[in-house]
Amino acid sequence: MQTVWERFRDATVVLAGCGPVKQRLVQACQAHLVDLAPDDLPRELRGPFSTLAIALQATQRTGSLDAVSASVLKMSEAEACRHSQAIVRIFSSLQESTPAAARPAALLRAVPDDDPVPAFLNRA
Repeated sequence: MQTVWERFRDATVVLAGCGPVKQRLVQACQAHLVDLAPDDLPRELRGPFSTLAIALQATQRTGSLDAVSASVLKMSEAEACRHSQAIVRIFSSLQESTPAAARPAALLRAVPDDDPVPAFLNRA
């Protein structure tokens, strides 16, 4: 089972990836944050996380879209960017408040692991 720190780290990696911001926000939340509760976070981060969670669940499930997808679809690009930035800020705060010994060693990649390395980067 992943820690809260690991979940936010992985969500941040998704947000730093390729694609439109709304798509990355949906992927990050669905894959890593959707089942977190505010009580899972340190007290000082519960407010910002609750605000984020409410925004990402603002719209009910519609057709084949779950609540997160429907909520993000209704957001402007600027709103989606603000919520993406909130995830990064929460991760940053978790990083600062979590002792290094309690964090697993992490490799942050700019591209997902399943993407091949472009040929021009692969030449050594």
